[in-house]
Amino acid sequence: MSYKQPPLQRGINPLKMNWLWRLIGEATHVSIDDIAAALANAGMEVSRQRMQGWYKAEHEEGYFPLTIAELEQNLRVLAAAHASPSPAEPQDAAS
Repeated sequence: MSYKQPPLQRGINPLKMNWLWRLIGEATHVSIDDIAAALANAGMEVSRQRMQGWYKAEHEEGYFPLTIAELEQNLRVLAAAHASPSPAEPQDAAS
């Protein structure tokens, strides 16, 4: 069976991307601690309450809407954090 593009099942609101952030977190096992560390490493301080709100649905208490711009920013800082070696990792001798 060849690949077929699935139909779009929902309307997309670029100001409310929490559902996609939760899905990315589930698929990649990204926790609030992971994103907090990555954002802090990038010089961005975000309250834990706000980050917890990104993982909630609109009808849940503590929901905080995540925009497409924030989603992209979060993914970029996570990618940068994963690309750079942690202080515990030994440096390659050729570096």
